Amino acid sequence: MSNDVWERAREIRKVAEDGRPLYERIANVLSDAIRSGELADGHRLPTVRELAELLQISATTVVSAYNRLRDDGLAVGEVGRGTFVSHPAGAPAVANDRQPLHISANSSSLLIPASIAWRRRALASAETRLRLAFPEAVDLMRGGPDPALLPTTALRRAWRAAADNLTVAELQYPMRVETDPTLVEQLLPRLEADGVAAGPDEILITSSTQQLLALVVELLHTDRTGSDPVIAAVEEPGYQTAMDTFERGGLHLVGMPLDDEGVRPEGLEAALANGARLVLFTPRAQSPTGSSWTTERKDQLAEVLAGHPDVWIVEDDHFAEASTSKPGSLRNDPRLRARVIYVRSFSKCLAPDLRMAAAVADDDVRNRLSLAKSFADGWTPRTAQRALAALLADPETDRALELARSTYAARRSSLGALIQECTGGVIAPTIGADGLHLWFSLPAGGHAGELVAETARAGFLLAGADPFYVGPGHDRSIRLNAGVAPVEVTAGVAQALANTLRHLPGRSEMVLTP
Repeated sequence: MSNDVWERAREIRKVAEDGRPLYERIANVLSDAIRSGELADGHRLPTVRELAELLQISATTVVSAYNRLRDDGLAVGEVGRGTFVSHPAGAPAVANDRQPLHISANSSSLLIPASIAWRRRALASAETRLRLAFPEAVDLMRGGPDPALLPTTALRRAWRAAADNLTVAELQYPMRVETDPTLVEQLLPRLEADGVAAGPDEILITSSTQQLLALVVELLHTDRTGSDPVIAAVEEPGYQTAMDTFERGGLHLVGMPLDDEGVRPEGLEAALANGARLVLFTPRAQSPTGSSWTTERKDQLAEVLAGHPDVWIVEDDHFAEASTSKPGSLRNDPRLRARVIYVRSFSKCLAPDLRMAAAVADDDVRNRLSLAKSFADGWTPRTAQRALAALLADPETDRALELARSTYAARRSSLGALIQECTGGVIAPTIGADGLHLWFSLPAGGHAGELVAETARAGFLLAGADPFYVGPGHDRSIRLNAGVAPVEVTAGVAQALANTLRHLPGRSEMVLTP
């Protein structure tokens, strides 16, 4: 890397201004060096702090310059690694360890190698950094429920009931691993009410949805033939922990694009054409967008999947107890039922520390999952299962869930409308109308990194889009947990976003570019 580039960039400050902002003029110096080959393809650029100190400019100016390079296709940011020079469009590609396996013209994103697993770490790191810098800021980054809306009193009663009926024999190793019948009794009518086909012997209790996904990965590897990679299709944007779990388990990911009704059929088709052996869906209250299936969309997806009999299907119904929609399940389709695993978890609605999820699968798959679980943690404690059963049986639980359902819906609606009003329609919720989150796409010229930094200064922590995608490089959206935003902070959030937009570099471009 030539030092002449950075010297020219430093000299920019001494040149008379020509009406362009400083970040744009510095970006032009760097882009010229990239196009000429002076800065080679794949070369790591200095960190934001390093370049800010070298050029004696603010970190915000460096971020804006790097964002401009990314906009022009001349740089790519990789979470945890840095910013790298990217070959100009039309130039011959140079192989390096960051290349995807292959590119599909029909896919929503690149198929990328396994074993990266960076998303959860990136979110946690960003939150920690922002909380340290702005300890008084309202945290709307996290994906958890509002603690005030959890059925805490009923949960205390449930644990007491489970403890009061506990026997010494029940603390021993079980002869057989079975789902507690009192929990099955509570789950079956809830599953039926939601249109999920399930029999009493088809329910397996796992320690979390994450554990269920890890067990599915294990079975996929067991069934693997040959040396080809095992590919999983995931929603994009989607649930970051599921993506990390799949990658940690050695799977490769391909993304499926969304609209208001969930995964688009053509996106599913493209993922299957890319060789996906596993498809992960969120039928309702999708995280992070809030999209939910309609009956028509579910049927369209079923038609696509019917032509691929070797593909496993997992439905992650993480918000079932507080959702406002009832799309049903692909298990109800006889063509698909044998290979659909429906999983219903309770963390988002009843308590995150209640580490249980109910998986529903046909006998063969359920038995294989149960065997795999026996080598993981053995079984999910029967005492905990009975506590969950007692919680679901308590009338106060359903009353608390109804309050949570209406409160979350109202908060999403009011905050989304207020943000749209305060920003003059420049920012509006993009898709989805259920769950905890609002997902916003930024106008042209806007960058999530800058917006997140500036709104943090204004007292609100938001999440940038990158960790919710298969690969990094998505800086045009933000996630906001509206479920934990009470009415007294909504006006502040909306005004902070509006003020941030007015002061971000390139606002004229943001307004004028469609």
